[in-house]
Amino acid sequence: MLITELPFGQPGRILRSPMPFGKYDPEGVIYEAYRNHHVSVIVLLAEDRECQAKAHRDLRALYIRDGFTVVHLPIVDFGIPDAQALRVALDATVSEAQDGRHLAIHCSAGIGRTGLFAACLARRLLNLPGELAIEWVRRHIAGAVETPQQRDFVTRISI
Repeated sequence: MLITELPFGQPGRILRSPMPFGKYDPEGVIYEAYRNHHVSVIVLLAEDRECQAKAHRDLRALYIRDGFTVVHLPIVDFGIPDAQALRVALDATVSEAQDGRHLAIHCSAGIGRTGLFAACLARRLLNLPGELAIEWVRRHIAGAVETPQQRDFVTRISI
């Protein structure tokens, strides 16, 4: 399944997916699915140059041109974000979802960085401790939070 809904129980739906036009979606089916799911906000966790290399286009510019709101939190593949930048992105995501806007979160495969972000979101919205947030996310995204560094980040960061 290319797009998965994460059941956070907010007025706006929160979805996750691989990168549109990337390795897991070369035809761009996901981009059309965003429209079909009424997504208006995209949480982009990949760096601009990574999007260019993997999707062969400037995704952030494409999203903005097509009217999406973009929450950009660039994280190196298999890496972790800056803690303060993560908090800012979580604040924006929570605000958009609570205001009823539908969101899509993606990195490249939609597993590691996306899982990390979703687990941090679970800590915030579902008030789960780190390990339980990771378990919750893995029920929805197989293999989420890929590296020991990501797991440690989710369990230790002050959300």
